[in-house]
Amino acid sequence: MKRLPIIVLTLALCLLTAGCGAKPNEPDDGDSAKAGIVERMATVTAEEIKYVPSFVADVSLNAEEVASILNEAAEHRSKQPDSGLHHYTMEIYLSGGPDAYSSSDEHFAFFAGLDENHINGIYFNGKGDSSIMSFEDETLYWLIRNSYRTEVQVDKDAYAYYRDTLDRRAQRLVSHCASPSQTDILTGYEVVQFYQKEVLTDESGSYTVYCWEPAFLADSTDAVPWVGGMYLDADGRVCAYEQYTYFVTKGESGDFPPYRFLFWDLYNGETEEAGKEHALQRIRQAFEPAVQAHWAEDVLAGLSDYHEVSVSTAEPLARVLLSCEYAVKDFKVLGIEASPMSNSLSFSTEELYALDELSPDRPLLLNMTFYGLLPYYGVSYVDDSGETISYSINMSGEDGSVILTEFLPCTQCGTAPNGLIIKNTKAQSTKIGCAFL
Repeated sequence: MKRLPIIVLTLALCLLTAGCGAKPNEPDDGDSAKAGIVERMATVTAEEIKYVPSFVADVSLNAEEVASILNEAAEHRSKQPDSGLHHYTMEIYLSGGPDAYSSSDEHFAFFAGLDENHINGIYFNGKGDSSIMSFEDETLYWLIRNSYRTEVQVDKDAYAYYRDTLDRRAQRLVSHCASPSQTDILTGYEVVQFYQKEVLTDESGSYTVYCWEPAFLADSTDAVPWVGGMYLDADGRVCAYEQYTYFVTKGESGDFPPYRFLFWDLYNGETEEAGKEHALQRIRQAFEPAVQAHWAEDVLAGLSDYHEVSVSTAEPLARVLLSCEYAVKDFKVLGIEASPMSNSLSFSTEELYALDELSPDRPLLLNMTFYGLLPYYGVSYVDDSGETISYSINMSGEDGSVILTEFLPCTQCGTAPNGLIIKNTKAQSTKIGCAFL
């Protein structure tokens, strides 16, 4: 279920509250307007209830039970309205439908925050009038809040296998929710969705698609920037930072298959078949290198504007042109120390040169040396999802062309403690990686 941004809900409530004062024929203190919602809640019957949200998790309520809850809550009026953020909302319609409901229909709108059992309510009578009242009622409060209960679906074995990668991803998202004055707004995360959706295969390879979603922890929600549809679930966790995200791995070989994070529109299509075809196209593009490597003498003729850096002067000197069809962020040239393992290579890397952006109109001329069969230099950049993609620069044994071979961070980098909760840690300056032999 999609949530409206908290700020929008709160602003709407404030505007409605401001507009619900005394009518011309009512007392100035607005008592009759305030009595409207109380009287309606006290007398509403099951037959009048047309719509109650179907997203109430783990609760099976019929119209009789909802009517009873409203009748009981009407007796528990509160003198002071809650002025805090309204993280939870629920609408109950008494007219309209059955296919659609609008703001002009007769309905209740209830708002609740973290102040347990406190509810602000608005009654719209369907004739252009409304009235408000606050309530202190445990049953109605938890009915509203439980509608934000997060559905948990986790393949524990698959999560354990990819946990280090997912932990690093979550840590990066935690660090994004920061300000110059406060860096510990979010204190960790709990995985709520991680399970295999399907395996897609075509001539380019086999891709396993997982659904992935974390819920973030906060000691206090006061400093959380409520933007981009973020909301609290029933357990008080910050959600929607990475809602509807897919974690995709390629191939079956090796202990650490290459991966990409892709977003909610991956399966866009008018039919299920069209959605899968769109997903395959997007996945293929995501796994293709955004940077290309060529021998400079083959492509440099006529090119006058380019960056140039020398990372080696040893003979035989190789001149490699690194270019891209679209701009890539945080581009780096890496020095690589490769160590053979049983069926793979482990890499430690050192940053040798960096650009905020490598653009199509200004490639990079790299002067380097190939030392035997093991890679000695590489490149990295940050993709659209915020992940760092790394490639070693190699010479093909078939035709002598320059090729880029992807290598991946190992799980030793940024490993979290046992359990599903992680805390912020400072990133390590040296990365360890793996590649397939």
